[in-house]
Amino acid sequence: MSRDRGYRADIDGLRALAVMLVVLNHAGVAWLPGGFVGVDVFFVISGFLITGIIAGQRERGDFRFGDFYLRRARRLLPALYVLLLVVTAVGYALLTPADYSVLAQGALSAIALVSNIFFARTSGGYFAPEAEALPLLHLWSLSVEEQFYLVWPAALLLLLKLRSRAIMTMAVGLLAATSFAYGHYEAGRHPADAYFFLAPRAGEFLAGALAWLLWRQDRAPNPWVANALSGGGLLLISAAAALFSAGTRFPGMAALVPCMGAAALIAAPQFGPNLVSRGLCLRPVVFVGLISYSVYLWHWPIVSVLRYQDIAITPAVSAAIVAGSLVCGYLSWRLLEVGFRGLLERRPARGLPLAALGLAIALAAPAYIHLKSGLPERFPYALLTQEELTAERNRYWQGFPARPFAQPTPDGARVLIVGNSHGFDLGYALIENGFAGRLEILETFHQCFNFGHDPVAPADAKLCEERRRAVLDSSQLRAADVVLLHDNWGGYDAKGLADMIGSLRAVTDAPIYVVGPKMTFTDDALSISKKAQDQRDATVAGVNAFALDYQEVAKIDRDRALKAFFARPGWRDVRYVSMLDLQCGERRRCEILGPDGRYLYFDAGHFTLEGSRRMGMRLKQAYPELFRRAAS
Repeated sequence: MSRDRGYRADIDGLRALAVMLVVLNHAGVAWLPGGFVGVDVFFVISGFLITGIIAGQRERGDFRFGDFYLRRARRLLPALYVLLLVVTAVGYALLTPADYSVLAQGALSAIALVSNIFFARTSGGYFAPEAEALPLLHLWSLSVEEQFYLVWPAALLLLLKLRSRAIMTMAVGLLAATSFAYGHYEAGRHPADAYFFLAPRAGEFLAGALAWLLWRQDRAPNPWVANALSGGGLLLISAAAALFSAGTRFPGMAALVPCMGAAALIAAPQFGPNLVSRGLCLRPVVFVGLISYSVYLWHWPIVSVLRYQDIAITPAVSAAIVAGSLVCGYLSWRLLEVGFRGLLERRPARGLPLAALGLAIALAAPAYIHLKSGLPERFPYALLTQEELTAERNRYWQGFPARPFAQPTPDGARVLIVGNSHGFDLGYALIENGFAGRLEILETFHQCFNFGHDPVAPADAKLCEERRRAVLDSSQLRAADVVLLHDNWGGYDAKGLADMIGSLRAVTDAPIYVVGPKMTFTDDALSISKKAQDQRDATVAGVNAFALDYQEVAKIDRDRALKAFFARPGWRDVRYVSMLDLQCGERRRCEILGPDGRYLYFDAGHFTLEGSRRMGMRLKQAYPELFRRAAS
C-alpha cells in the first residue's frame, strides 16, 4: 500500500506559509487575527508525512518503534533544549519569582511532553491576556504533536493489517469526524481544554492521514482539478487567517476550514502541476519551510519578552520580531537541527555525551528554580510565591465556589452576578464578608462589553450575541432576587448599555446594581512592584506611589460617564455603584499593596483574595442592603 513520493518541496513551502501566519499574527499584524491557524496547517502536514513514512517502512519491513522515536528526538530535542536554556537565562534577569517559577515548570513540562496540559491548567486560555507573559506557551503544540506520535504509529500499524484502503479511509475519517465534533462541543464548555488537549486536535493530524490514504499516483493529469484544489486550499487557509479571531469558537468545526485547505494543497500535485504549488516551491519559500521548526521555537519568546517589558508592538517592532525570529530560526537550524544532529548521526560517541549533558542541564536548572520558588532573593521586597500566585489564578480558572440557586440555604436570597472574570472579584467580595445566601455567576467574555450586548471587536459579534442570549434566556436570571452587573468595562456605549438593562428588566423585576469599573493597570502588579524595587523603592508606600503611573486613567473617565448616565431619571430599581469611589477615594489613589504589604492584585486587573476581601468590606459599609438581603 506504500506510495512513497520522495521529497516534496511544496510541503516545505506549505510549512513556510504556516509558520509565517503564526509569526505575523503574534507580531501584531492586524489583518491576520486568525494567523494562529498556521499551527493547524502544521498538524495536517505532520499527519500526512508521518502516515506515509510509517506505512512505507512497514511495507519494506524496516519499521522499528525505537528507530522512529530516536529520529524524532534527534530532529527536535537539541533545538528545544537550547531554547529552554536561553529562555531560562533571560528569565533570571526579567521575571518575578512567581513568573520565573512558572517558566521553570513550563520548561519541565515541555521536556516531559505535557506542556499542553500544564498550560491548559495555568494560562487561563491561549488567548487570555496574561498568557502573553508565558514565554514557553507555544510549546503546547509540540507536546500535542508528540502525544499524537506516541499513539498513531501503533494505531496505524493495526489499521494497515486491514489491507483495504477503503475500510482504512472510512475508519480514519470516522475518527477524524469524532475528534472535530468533540472539539466543537468542548470549545463551548471548556475552551482551554479544547484548545490545548490532544483529543480535540487529533482530527487535524488525521486530516493529513486521510490526504495520504486518498492519494493516487496513477491519476491522469488534470490541470483544472490541480489548480482548483490548490487555489481553493490557499483560499480556505487565507480566509481562516483573515476572518478568525480570539472570539472564534475554536477548534472544532471552525478548524475544518484551515485543515481542509492544507489537505487540498497537499493533494493538488497528484493531479499535475499548478500555480500555487509552483509558488510554494520557490527557493526562498522552501528555505523558510526548512527552518520553520526553529523559527516557531524562537518567535514566541521574543514576543513574550517584549510584552512582559511593556514594549508597544508598533509596525517597526513587528518587523523586528519577524526579522529576529527568522535570524534566530536560521542559526538554530544551521547549528542544531543540521549541525548537531549530523554529529549525533556521524559520531554518536562524541555527540551523545553532549546531548546527555544538555538534557541534564535542561532538567536541573528549571527543577532548581521551581524548588527555590523562582529565586525570590533576587529582589529585596517580598513578591507572591509561585504557589500563592497559582492559588490566586486557580480561583478563577479552575472553579468559582458558586452556591447554586437550587442549593438549600437558611434564607432564600438568590444573587446573580453577570459579567466576565472581573465578576468573580465581586463574588469573592461578597463571600468573604459574610454573605450567606445563594450566589451564581453568568459569565460573559472579555471580548464583549455591556454584559454580552456589544463586541469589543466586530469579529466577536456572533460570540457576544450568543452570550447575551445565554444571559437573557437563563433560568437563573428569572429566579434571582438581586442582579449585579460587573465586568472590566472594556468598552462603553450608552445606547447598548440602556438596551441591555432594558432587556434584563423585561425578564426580571429584581433590583439591578450596575457596578462600575475597578482600577486596572497597564502592567502586572508584580511587575510594577519589581520595577519599583529596581529603583530601590521597596516600601509599601513607595510601591503604591510608583504604581500610580501605571493606572489606566480611562477607567476614571468611564466611571464619570457612568455616573452621569445613571443620574438621569427613569431607571426602575437600577442603582449605579462606583467601584472606584470605594476602592480609591476621591483622589483616585488606587493601591496594589495593602498596609500590611499583601498584594491586592495578582495581575494587571484581577484582585487577589485579599483584594476582594478589602473591596467587600467597603462595599458592605456603603451598600449594607446587599448583605442584609442575604441575612434577612
